[in-house]
Amino acid sequence: MRIQDIPSVSQILNRMESLASLAENPKELVSFPELVEKALTSERSKIPTAEPEIPSKLPNSSQLAIPWNPSSLKDQDLKQKNEGSKSSEILETIERIATEQGIDPKLVKAIVKAESNFKPNAVSPKGAMGLMQLMPKTAEALGVEEPFNPEDNITGGVTYLKSLFREFKDPTKAIAAYNAGPGAVRKYGAVPPYRETKEYVEKVKNYYLR
Repeated sequence: MRIQDIPSVSQILNRMESLASLAENPKELVSFPELVEKALTSERSKIPTAEPEIPSKLPNSSQLAIPWNPSSLKDQDLKQKNEGSKSSEILETIERIATEQGIDPKLVKAIVKAESNFKPNAVSPKGAMGLMQLMPKTAEALGVEEPFNPEDNITGGVTYLKSLFREFKDPTKAIAAYNAGPGAVRKYGAVPPYRETKEYVEKVKNYYLR
C-alpha cells in the first residue's frame, strides 16, 4: 500500500460524520428506498394497537371455580349466623311473594327445597338458575333480569307456577308441569311417565307435608 493511499485523520472523521447522518435516514443507505419504506411499514403493522377482542360468549357460571373456601373462615359462629340470616330472608321473601300471588307459601318452599335446596346461586347441568331453577328462556319470558337474585327469581318462579295452576287446575299436574314442562302434561293428560318427574312430584309432596 502506498503512503498516499492511507486516508488522513480528517478524512476518516468526515466519513464517520457522513455515515452517522445517513443512519438517521435509512432510505439513503440503499439504492432502493421504496423497499426500505415497505419493510418499515411491514414491521409497524406487527405492533398491536387495538384492544384485545372480547369473546361474545362467556363461560357458563357453572364452569367457573370460586377460589375461596368458606370453611377456611376462622369465625364459624359468624358464618352460621350469616347463613341463618340469609335463609330467614329467603323464607320471608317466599312468604310475601306467594301470598301476594295467591299461592300457598308452603308449596313454594317445597319446590324451592326440591329444586335448589335454598341455594340462590345454584345452577343445574341443564342451565337452570337460582332458587326456583328457572331455565334461561323461561326467565327471559317472565322478565327475570337477575335470576340469581332471590327476589327476582322467586317472583318469576311463583308467576310461572301460578300460570300452571290456572291451566291444569290440579296441584299434582302443576307440579309435574313445573318439572317436565306443560307440553308433557298436556300430551299425557296426567303426570308424564318419566321417572324423574314422578320422583320430583313425590319429593315436593313430602316436603310440603313436612
